[in-house]
Amino acid sequence: MEKNIANKYINFNNMLSYDIGLLEELDSIFGNSCKIINLLIKPPTKFYLRVNTLKITRNEYLNILKERGIKFYKDENIDYAIYAQISGPYEIPIYDKKIYVNKYASESIYLGSNLYIPGILKADKIKKGDKVTIFNRNDIPLASGISIIDWEDIYRLKKGLAVIVEDSVYKSPKIRELPGFEEGYIYSQSLPSMWVAELADPKEGSIIIDMNAAPGGKVGNIAQKVGKNSRIIAIDRPSKTNDLTEKMKRLGYDWVEVIGGDSRYATQELNIKEKADLVLIDPPCTNLGVIPKLSDKKSLRDSIILSRYQKQFINEAFKLLKPGGILMYSTCTLTYTENEENIKYALELGFELDEINIKENVIKNDYGIRFSPENDYPGFFISKLIKKKT
Repeated sequence: MEKNIANKYINFNNMLSYDIGLLEELDSIFGNSCKIINLLIKPPTKFYLRVNTLKITRNEYLNILKERGIKFYKDENIDYAIYAQISGPYEIPIYDKKIYVNKYASESIYLGSNLYIPGILKADKIKKGDKVTIFNRNDIPLASGISIIDWEDIYRLKKGLAVIVEDSVYKSPKIRELPGFEEGYIYSQSLPSMWVAELADPKEGSIIIDMNAAPGGKVGNIAQKVGKNSRIIAIDRPSKTNDLTEKMKRLGYDWVEVIGGDSRYATQELNIKEKADLVLIDPPCTNLGVIPKLSDKKSLRDSIILSRYQKQFINEAFKLLKPGGILMYSTCTLTYTENEENIKYALELGFELDEINIKENVIKNDYGIRFSPENDYPGFFISKLIKKKT
């Protein structure tokens, strides 16, 4: 760990860099920010899937996996969740031909996923069949495998599979290669994220709005629980709606209304005011809880700026919800500023807290629950709020 006095940043293992203000905030929550930050480099020990019970039962899908020799296990608390063990770390062979990938690709390839063309930043002049090693932008080796394209194809094709990964630092199932993926039997979703829908306990016939719906995990989970006899609206930026629509179609949730727009103005866009039974907010955040994390740089200022933005979604959710309606607020970050501070704001606005009872090893406080990397979870915060009846 090196201390950068000039910029007041702390650098961890040449991968993660956070300013002192942010680390002090994490100290106040966890007692030891350095311990938490070092845990972010490692994945959890379990890789989770949500079985789409509108198409197949959990037992039926587990039997399909068993027939193919693929080991998954039932989660004890959520009756549609299954998991496989993540193993590692392993040493990987280093080949002469190199490919460098972006932040998002690097974190999945580190766990054994194949490399797709959009994730490539730059590459040596590879040929189809070459043995290659994949690195992140910090020169950390992630995985090795076989190229199935030529160098020119990266720029000519722009999408599609580039490298079949054979060796990676950690190993987890390749989601796209699992049986039933194309048929919509499964969806890769973290356990804390699935708990949002479980704790919301949505009712059939409700009006439900997901204000930050992409990539689609939570809104799909809600659709799976309530079925077609509810109006479900999924809002996100227009650039994300095509992918979100395709996912809803693959999973069989074709009744979900996908809308491209700024959900901070949803009452105007939807012409809905004080009618929603349930609103989900999982706003853009500093993402500190997403693991494994191989490169990141954040400051307390980033968190403060985002918290102001996040409050705008809370304001709009209050307008959308009917009295007695439920707001589920969640983030995949660790800061107090983007979590508990925003819930304090929501309470001042006219919400009240609903007690959360959960059979997980979580940290509870007066504003919600935290899943912590200390307990082998991705970092995640959930709060359940009810709009007061006048």
